[in-house]
Amino acid sequence: MSGTITLRRATPADAEAIAVGVVDGVADYPAFAPDGWMGPAYEAELAHARSDLTHEHVHCLVAERDGTLVGQVTVIPARRAPNPVDDPGLGHLRNLFVARSEWGSGLATRLHAAIVEAAEELGYTELRLYVAEGQARARRFYEREGWRAAGAPYLDAGPGLRVIEYRRRV
Repeated sequence: MSGTITLRRATPADAEAIAVGVVDGVADYPAFAPDGWMGPAYEAELAHARSDLTHEHVHCLVAERDGTLVGQVTVIPARRAPNPVDDPGLGHLRNLFVARSEWGSGLATRLHAAIVEAAEELGYTELRLYVAEGQARARRFYEREGWRAAGAPYLDAGPGLRVIEYRRRV
């Protein structure tokens, strides 16, 4: 690895790399997902990213090294997220993904801290996220970062996975 990692707000020009990050980020999910589960298609994620990045309420941060995106995280109002909650103080964190080449480097912790800081600046007092029940690595990370389960695991028909809602004060 060379070059310094910089964090910045994503732009629509980042849509392709963000879509790749999501697809790569869930590549290991079949190990714990129900038989036949498939992650999102690149084309669908690309369309989603292109649309999202045109909206002011979507606050996506990316980590870049030598012109290549190596991490990403997004916060949006919970009222605009899956399982909407009409609470202006509640933000919904999603898609904290780091390139495998950066695993163990501290980049996830850095991205997490940056998005929590951004959430506070955006006026959120609490954040929530959903993590797959079988994604033990991610669950351990979030718990180290102060997140707590807000209920029992349940089957979320959207992704077709058992998920746990986590919450964290900002």
